[in-house]
Amino acid sequence: MGIDRPAAAATGTPEQWVPEGGRPATFARSTFAGLAERGTDGVVVLDVRRGSERAAGHIEGSVHIPVHELHKRLAEVPAGTVWVHCAGGMRAGIAASLLDASGRDVVAVDDGFDAATAAGLTVVTG
Repeated sequence: MGIDRPAAAATGTPEQWVPEGGRPATFARSTFAGLAERGTDGVVVLDVRRGSERAAGHIEGSVHIPVHELHKRLAEVPAGTVWVHCAGGMRAGIAASLLDASGRDVVAVDDGFDAATAAGLTVVTG
């Protein structure tokens, strides 16, 4: 991910991080096969990879906002359930956390992008 010098660290257990009476936040996870099975109609497919990665191939009809810009561009994510993906799942998880915290219904695609074509999704270049 390129984080060389973390400026903070958490101590204790996850149960201690949640305010009293609260619960840890969660969001759904799936794969590209899960997205293909569900179909892309009626959902937002959000690609959070860098522009150069997207140019090499992206899911037809997907929205592109790189993960490092997402916090400033949340309002640009269309309404609806957001299926967010990257190249391998890590950035998708980060983006899904941001979206979930902003109140969006989100599914993190925890899968390698190479699996998109194999799953039957239409991948285009350019």
